[in-house]
Amino acid sequence: MNSDKLSTYISIFKRKGGEGLYTKIIKESNERDYSSLFSQLEEKEKPLLIYFINLLNWFMLTNNRILMSEEGKSIFLYLTDITEVRPALQEEMNEGIVDKRKFTKLKIKIKNGKSFVSKLEEGQPYQGIYQVLHFIANNNNSR
Repeated sequence: MNSDKLSTYISIFKRKGGEGLYTKIIKESNERDYSSLFSQLEEKEKPLLIYFINLLNWFMLTNNRILMSEEGKSIFLYLTDITEVRPALQEEMNEGIVDKRKFTKLKIKIKNGKSFVSKLEEGQPYQGIYQVLHFIANNNNSR
């Protein structure tokens, strides 16, 4: 993956959302904070964005994949497999969330038809990650 795509993803994240209390752009200055998660990265994989609550609950966007853990259950999705991204409305409604500014869940659909729900930080971080993943899905569908 070229650095143009990486800078495009970061640019979309900043323009359409932004960092929060738990969601950060991974930079040289903060990468040591999350280095324990980097052992799961593949060769030449570069971490870009992270939502980190603790070692059991986190979401990371890299140049190649989405890696996420909810209560210690890990899921890895290749960006090239993403076909659709949308708010997980049913899951939000089940928790009594109706204000879209409070949404924290995205439903990510991949090529084989399976869907996965990711939990993110509400507000600007949610919006930014949603827009990046939506951009990736649109690019995948236009190929």
